[in-house]
Amino acid sequence: MRNYSIYILCLLGLWACSSQKKETPSIGFLDAFEDATIAQARVGFMDALRERGWSEEDNTLRVLYRNAQGDIPTLLQSTDYFISEQVTLIAACPTGAMITALQRTSEIPVCMMVGPDPALVNLRDKQGNAPKNLFGTYDDLAYIATSVGMLRELLPNAQKLGVIYNQGEPQSQNAYQVISQKAKEVGLDLVAKPVSNSSDTQLVVESLLNEGIDAFFAMPDNVVFSSFEVIFKSCQQANVPIFTSEEGLVERGSLAAYGADMYMWGYQAGEQAAAYLENPEKGLPALSQTKFHKKIYNPEIAKQFKVEVDSTFEEIGKSKVKAKIGKQKASGNSFNSFYLSALMLGLGYAAMGLGIFISMRIFDIPDITTDGSYTLGGALTAILLLQGVAMPLILVAVIAAGVLAGVATGLIHTKLRINALLAGILVMTALYSINLEMMGKSNLPLIDTANLLYVFEHSLGAVFSPLLVLSGLILFICVALGYLLRTDFGLAMRATGNSETMVRANGVNTDRMKVIGLGLANALTALSGFLIVQYQGFADINMGIGIVIIGLGSVMIGETFNNLLGFQHIQYRLLGVVLGTIAFRLILALSLALGVPPNLLKLVTAVLVLLVVALPQINGKRNL
Repeated sequence: MRNYSIYILCLLGLWACSSQKKETPSIGFLDAFEDATIAQARVGFMDALRERGWSEEDNTLRVLYRNAQGDIPTLLQSTDYFISEQVTLIAACPTGAMITALQRTSEIPVCMMVGPDPALVNLRDKQGNAPKNLFGTYDDLAYIATSVGMLRELLPNAQKLGVIYNQGEPQSQNAYQVISQKAKEVGLDLVAKPVSNSSDTQLVVESLLNEGIDAFFAMPDNVVFSSFEVIFKSCQQANVPIFTSEEGLVERGSLAAYGADMYMWGYQAGEQAAAYLENPEKGLPALSQTKFHKKIYNPEIAKQFKVEVDSTFEEIGKSKVKAKIGKQKASGNSFNSFYLSALMLGLGYAAMGLGIFISMRIFDIPDITTDGSYTLGGALTAILLLQGVAMPLILVAVIAAGVLAGVATGLIHTKLRINALLAGILVMTALYSINLEMMGKSNLPLIDTANLLYVFEHSLGAVFSPLLVLSGLILFICVALGYLLRTDFGLAMRATGNSETMVRANGVNTDRMKVIGLGLANALTALSGFLIVQYQGFADINMGIGIVIIGLGSVMIGETFNNLLGFQHIQYRLLGVVLGTIAFRLILALSLALGVPPNLLKLVTAVLVLLVVALPQINGKRNL
């Protein structure tokens, strides 16, 4: 009987705990990506709740936090997790998180912040009604138009305004439309270029600068946020000021902005959430527009461009910007700078192209690990540079990390007999989390951080120093790799890819050859990340997305060159890959220089690459 009493008491205790847990309201806070500026909204949101008596410290609220770090599948899974936990409400920041939450649930209230009027993202019906479970605080993007008007006031002689935007982001498209209309009203010629990945930012910005823009406008866009340091670097070299509508980008080097106070935006939304928690029966608060905007400027940048502001502007903290203004040197003719950038990016990607050549052409393995190992090399480089680690140790660490990534794929493929493509996908997926955990956030800027590429800056300048270093490193890699592939060991590797059965019959351990080959290929890919991060000045968690396509395209273009010239020697084939990576970047540069309409840029680039690759086939058929 005593045992039964104990069981009953335990069950009652568990029931009491679960009842208490259910009675405690819970909020699932969903961030779409990591950004220091956007993060201020969450701080304001939580402060508003705390001041109204809702906090985890007082056990009056349970908060579940998830950050998708710019990954849409993670955004969906995080939302589904909140739904499974039956949270009281979902706080969504910014637009992408809000849209995802509304798509996944129509019952749980969604509190929005740092987003536009729902009508701008097609979330209001014909009667103007927003979804029944949506409340919170929005803005109508008029502040972006005000920022463009402010630019005209501070730079009265400006004629051309440059912007980049992401065609895949609704908020970026909306901002672009607002900027276009306002620029036309104030007499500014708008030069716009699309960019979908932070890896392309530098070349696209250089293209804008090549068209003689007088100012650059950094719009609210994920790619702009993640790669702002490279935008700042290029604009500094060309002596072009940056304007924006985001306070955080003023801290990072923009001249001025008129924008929403992110902290107060989140605070206003937090007050609405608190009102709902206090009296759920009353229903959801009405959607409201954010009330707090301000004009801010960067005193260091204003002094640099000799721009005077009036007393209506609020000065950003000087200590936040001094380290951001590097010892930039003018690059001379912008036309030359544009194509030099394409050349140097091509050289930086050449190591990755050589890695793809080994996995794809030597072993006939489509290795998707590339997307992860490229980011791994870049992330590790940024982390160690910021910690002041010696460059030789960083280089060793990057190569070792790339080898481990490739070996992991090789072992999964050879020992577990899993398809090579799937093995690469598994390792690439795992590397995303590893890279993010190492970085601690989605983006690591490296402005004013000494690196290998600028070791000869004092004697050759900020342009030709990286060109010399990149050329020397790639030439050394080609020579070393060519020598390796001509040794007995290298011939065994090449034979494994050509005829695995025959090589195995001659006593060669083909599984070991594949593992070593994939390790070598990913070491070269990580080395490419090592070089590109130092050249562009930042590491981003999404920098490796789709990078394998660049590698494959480079290998194909390189083989086209070799076929046209009749080269089959392994050393020439390796040099062909290097030429292919350079040609790939130059083709993109040519597309930009031709003034291709933004919506057609990818199509024109694809057609140009197709023509280069198909040219030998066309000539061959004509000869027949």
